[in-house]
Amino acid sequence: MKTIAVIGGSQKQTLEKLARKQGCGIIFHSGKTGKKREKEFLPILRKADCVVVMAGALSHPSMWTVREVAEKLGKPIVYHQGFGATGALKKGVALID
Repeated sequence: MKTIAVIGGSQKQTLEKLARKQGCGIIFHSGKTGKKREKEFLPILRKADCVVVMAGALSHPSMWTVREVAEKLGKPIVYHQGFGATGALKKGVALID
């Protein structure tokens, strides 16, 4: 089963429900971090096949850290403008298909 990391927002349960319907897994992180951003995001991104960043729902420093870690790990990344779980998941599914 392919796994999508969704970073940002607050719709974890909705994303998990939608992912089950699509036959994929979700690893969710709200994007809220302390000073050790890379240490928080690294294990999540290692487990994921691709990354969706909810661009309007997390801080710029967190977004930049996610981008850097994804690039280091060679994970495809896409940015979703807005807060919609359905649109974010569609972008993630498109990356792994």
